[in-house]
This record gives sequence, C-alpha cells and structure tokens, in this order.
Amino acid sequence: MKRQTILQLALVGVLSLGLTLSGCGNPAAMSNNSDESTTSANYWPNANRKLSGVKLTFWVGQSDNKVPVRVIKDFEHATGAKVDLQTIPDTYENNVQTKITTGDMPDLATWEPTNSMLAGFVSTGKLQKLDHAPWVKNYASGISDLGKTKGHRYAALISPVNVMGVWYNKKVFEKAGITDLPKGWDGLLEAAKKIQKTHAAQSPFFEMGGSQWGTQWGVQVQLAESARAGLWDRVNSGKEKFTDKIIMTAIKNYKKLFDDGLFNNDAGSATLNDQAAALFEGKAGMIFGNNAQFNIAAALANNDKKVIDDTLGFLPISASGNISSLSPGASSAVVAFKTGDAQRESAARQFLNFWMSVGYKNFVNDRNLVSALKTVDSPSTVP
Repeated sequence: MKRQTILQLALVGVLSLGLTLSGCGNPAAMSNNSDESTTSANYWPNANRKLSGVKLTFWVGQSDNKVPVRVIKDFEHATGAKVDLQTIPDTYENNVQTKITTGDMPDLATWEPTNSMLAGFVSTGKLQKLDHAPWVKNYASGISDLGKTKGHRYAALISPVNVMGVWYNKKVFEKAGITDLPKGWDGLLEAAKKIQKTHAAQSPFFEMGGSQWGTQWGVQVQLAESARAGLWDRVNSGKEKFTDKIIMTAIKNYKKLFDDGLFNNDAGSATLNDQAAALFEGKAGMIFGNNAQFNIAAALANNDKKVIDDTLGFLPISASGNISSLSPGASSAVVAFKTGDAQRESAARQFLNFWMSVGYKNFVNDRNLVSALKTVDSPSTVP
C-alpha cells in the first residue's frame, strides 16, 4: 500500500457530534477528586519497577484491540504485573461511559485526546492527571498539547492523529479501468460510477452503519479545504452552524451516494469488520475511513506487506482536491482512571511511562506506526 507522497494536510478541529449516528455524551458519576501532587518524587515510578501481584484492567475498542498487545507483553515481562486487556463492543465511547456511570471502571483505556471528550471524565473527577509526564518533552513538534484540558494533561498520546481519506482496492480499480486516481469529490463520484457500470465490485462504496461511528468520514473528508480556512474555529465560536451551507452541502453530497445506489445494500447494519473484509476481498471498491479499517484489513492479509501493497491503496480526498484531513481518535491516546486503589493508580502511570519510554520502539515497530516521539524513529516499513 503506497500512499500519495504529496499530501496537503488539514488539521480538523473537534467535530460536533451531529456528523455521526452515534453520540458521545459526557460521562457522569461521582468520584474522589483528591490528587497526589504530580511533582512528587514518586508520582512517576521508574518504568521497570517490579510490580509482582499487581493486576491492571485495560479497555480498548474492537478496531484497536491489537494496539497495546506488544506493550502489555513487554510490560508484564519487565515488571511482573498482569494486564487484563478487555475489548468493549461498539459503539465504544457510549459503552465505556455507560459502564463507568454504573460503577464499572478500568485502570486504563484508549480515549480520544480532545477537550470535548476528556471534559466529562475530568469534571466528574474520573481521570488521573498526567502532568509532568517524563515523555512529553520528547513529543514531535505540534502534538504535545493534545491530551490536555483545563490546564492539565489527562491523556497520553501514543501515536499521531488519524489520517482520513479513501481506502481503495487496487484490483477493483483495475477491473473498472480506473488508471488515474480521482481528484476531488467529482472525481471520486466518477470513479464510483465506473465501478458500478463495469460491475467491478458488488458496490462502489461500503458503509458500516451498524458500527455507527464510521459514518462521519464521508462528510468530514469534504470539509478539508474549509477546515484549513477556519471552518471549525467559526463553528466552535458560534459564528457558523452545522445547518449552514458548507456542512449541509457535504451532508447532502454524502446522502446522494446512497440515493444513486453506490453503497452496499446492508449499509445500515454492516459493521466495521464487514467493511474492512469487503474492501480487502474486492466486494467493494472504496471505503471512507482512517487507520481503523487498515488495521483490520491488514490482519486479514496476515500482515503480509506484499499482499497488502498489491491489494490496498490510500487516496487523500477533499471537496475539490486531494487534501487529507487529520483528526484525533480513541486509538491515538490512553487515559488512566482514578480507581481509589493507590497501588493500581501508580502502576497505571508506570505502564504509561513504560509505553512511552523503554517500550515505545517495540510498539511502533510492532504496529508499523509513525512515531509520535522525536527520540524514536518511525519504522522503515511505514508507507
């Protein structure tokens, strides 16, 4: 899978949740708000400190449940601790918040490192502060503020933010006679109709309405140029609304793909796993998405680089060109919860310190990710 080498990147601000079928509410439950000082000598334990007898619980979403596996293995070997990795069904954010509201709480969880998604947990005293974390000084330029809200850090950014665009099946494109990658929304629509006309796949696009959260991307990718021109600043300040022309046009364009029969018949019930499989198997020509689908499709290919390269491609797309949008997601960061158990809380912070220090090189190499740290090189295999 070779990505385009000339990409213009538009950093997308936090989207209001009207773009998704699923909503992410603010978690609400009572908790102890007391804090140990983040500057105390023991707040950030040595990454390799022995933790025999300590067991931590770690929640992840369905599309991300392989992300921490290597880190957990290395941490357990180094410290003697045990980490119970639990997969929370989609929709991840809603289910996590429901479980926590009813009294079930992990030690660690993947979570979106944005102000709006952190605020609910912070306001109810659920999260440990990660101020003065030893790894922050090593973050690559421009990403160190992610994970902070109300003047404090609450999330550890483990990988750069997700890149949104279109994943396509190269063999489907070849069958349809598509030799040049589409440019802009009109070009994407033209390619989809070629796939439809030539029956190169069962459907030009594949949507995962059953998993809900992925339905936002077909709209978001169209807003890259507008985001670069300050769209989200205007929305966040109340100067522009979701019902105004720019966002409504993107929503209508996305709906028209359904009206034209360009999506799978089971778009309302199909899941993320269905979508990734359809793309990899050539049942669909294209999907809107980010890293999540690639992780699953790559697993279907047994992470065989040649098979992946021969089958999948990534297309940056926007309203009028080929600009990719960036957006933080749950797989980008990890939070540590206040469980009331001082030993486990300390061990959770140690786990984050381990991940972002001695365990980080193995992590990015195992997941084939761009490094978030200037002290650790990205793998040579990163496309």
